[in-house]
Amino acid sequence: MRPPLYVHIPYCLQKCGYCDFFSKAASCVPPEYARAVARQLEHLAHSFGVEKWKSVYIGGGTPSLLGAEDLEFLCASIKAAAQNKAAPLDENCEWTIEMNPETVSRPLLEKAASCGINRLSVGIQCKNDKVLRAIGRRASERDIEKAAEMIKNFWPHEWSADLIAGLPFQTKEDIALDIDFVERKGAKHVSLYSLTLEEGTPLKRAIDSGKIPYDEEAAEELWLDGRDLLEGKGFLQYEVSNFARPGFESIHNGAYWAQESYLGAGAGAAGTIYGNPTGWRYTNVLDAAEYMAYWNGERSQGLNGGRANKEASQDQKVRAALAFPCQLEALDMATQEFEYIMTNLRTRRGASAAEYQARYGGDLAARLGFKESAQGQNAGATAWLCKTESGGDAFYSMTREGLLFLNRFLEEL
Repeated sequence: MRPPLYVHIPYCLQKCGYCDFFSKAASCVPPEYARAVARQLEHLAHSFGVEKWKSVYIGGGTPSLLGAEDLEFLCASIKAAAQNKAAPLDENCEWTIEMNPETVSRPLLEKAASCGINRLSVGIQCKNDKVLRAIGRRASERDIEKAAEMIKNFWPHEWSADLIAGLPFQTKEDIALDIDFVERKGAKHVSLYSLTLEEGTPLKRAIDSGKIPYDEEAAEELWLDGRDLLEGKGFLQYEVSNFARPGFESIHNGAYWAQESYLGAGAGAAGTIYGNPTGWRYTNVLDAAEYMAYWNGERSQGLNGGRANKEASQDQKVRAALAFPCQLEALDMATQEFEYIMTNLRTRRGASAAEYQARYGGDLAARLGFKESAQGQNAGATAWLCKTESGGDAFYSMTREGLLFLNRFLEEL
């Protein structure tokens, strides 16, 4: 098995006003946390026969809060967990770490590079100080500029910028300035997200109470403006929220969208093992203290590593390997089939008819309601789909306009 690996670092200097991800406020990451992750990595790699890691993504939270020694230890543990000790990473392994601008430093960049990390994902969101204060971001415009300059001068590999469109007080000019800024600083990949107001977050409460003005339609227009600006600069929209120069698309995220099995380590991290007739998705316990107590304690020694019984079915072996504190969800074939459509239609490539037939035994065009006219266009109830052919296979994807209505289309399915 050569799966993608996600490692979650659930610590932040402060929680942003729009964020509902699992994280907790802290000035640093406890050393015990990296040791716990290393223990889980060893178990997962042994249980699932991980020969090499296809890609690695260290996300959060704020992974750049890891101290230099803990980052080095964590990276060494990731390599050590794979069974191929001589070459624990795929030849073209993409290894990403997320950083927030206020935590970027030259020593951290140099340490990350020396550990084998070859890609940064930097959470810029917006450079306007008024906007940043409204959403509870710790970084300032000056922090962002300093971080980008350090990356340009001291980071030898690629980096990606995260931006959000539709933030309170944000303008079309802000979006244009932000996109121009990250392009000038050398980012070849940009994730442009549309603000989602999650229930229970401080920002949602402030907007609902009228303390912060917000116009949803204007916010949607800002995302469209950002999309057009990125495409005008040569960034290809290869997924709903992701844009890249040709050849710089994210390998790790691409594996998720292609429905490849992946593993997750760290409190709150998820992993998915696809299978027929049942797949399994686990989400590690949403409590960092409980996570560390388990994996650094004696209870984890009792795990059998999925080796309980040679005669056990694959399904039984997977369940045995996941016998640690986590939320476990069974994925029947109907769920896996719909998720295949959902994730693949997010991408410019689209869903493969041949792959769909091999996995689920059906006609993808019929499932999607695609009826081809003499001109090769969709003559069905919706014009949001298009078909392309490559290597004897047919691919079905959303049109540029159709991507804006993906959720509605999926609801109809």
